[in-house]
Amino acid sequence: MTNPPPDRRIRVAVIGLILATAYLLVGGLSFRGGLLPRAPVLDGLQPPAPYQWVKPPPDRVKDNKPPSGATGTIPLTSLGSAGSHTTPDGQAQILFDSNSVPVPPGQNSVSVSIAPLDPGKVGPPPAGGYHYDSNAYKYDAVYEPSGQPLTTMTVTVVLSFATTADHIFRWNGSGWDALPTTPAGQNQLFAPTDRLGIFVAAGTAVGSAAKQASPVILVLEVAAPFVLIAVVLIVVLGRRRRTGSPGSRRS
Repeated sequence: MTNPPPDRRIRVAVIGLILATAYLLVGGLSFRGGLLPRAPVLDGLQPPAPYQWVKPPPDRVKDNKPPSGATGTIPLTSLGSAGSHTTPDGQAQILFDSNSVPVPPGQNSVSVSIAPLDPGKVGPPPAGGYHYDSNAYKYDAVYEPSGQPLTTMTVTVVLSFATTADHIFRWNGSGWDALPTTPAGQNQLFAPTDRLGIFVAAGTAVGSAAKQASPVILVLEVAAPFVLIAVVLIVVLGRRRRTGSPGSRRS
């Protein structure tokens, strides 16, 4: 089996790089133009969406969008209580595993509600130099059809945050209790809790929210190395052709 000549291999490489660059450009333009609003080709390159505040900071007053609340149902079956519920904007979530809550006789589901609040109206920030970095969220859950509140549980609360939060806190009626917190994903924190109530994300570091860069600029930054390599290969291919042409050789 013979190998293809070097010029052909170079041409194949150049074509591949051109196609890769075109793919990236199409991805960026389709995202910008709204052709792929839910699953853009370059979704992983985008910073987190701007945080949606109940009471926005001064620099977000003009472009802030109100946050979402949510209600939902977690079914109770013979296998337990596994399920989750998330606000439409993705900023607050609750996770149930199969053993999160007991299943009393006659109860077939858990009704969950999540409501965003201004944490400043709940109380002062947690002690120790913490500042609020999210809305407060009030979580409630009751059994259905009885309407009885859950008193025994082990669930996970998930909160998004705006800049630099590193802890989730739960309101105890007079102050905030820190929960064991795990960071996950972009600007998200997870914390287990044995009771519901009001939760908030807070941190001690001061930072600013990531700016939304243009998808086209991000694409160009990623595509630039591909373009540079393609240009180099085209130049090399051109030199090989000139060197190999009959008129360039001495008799």
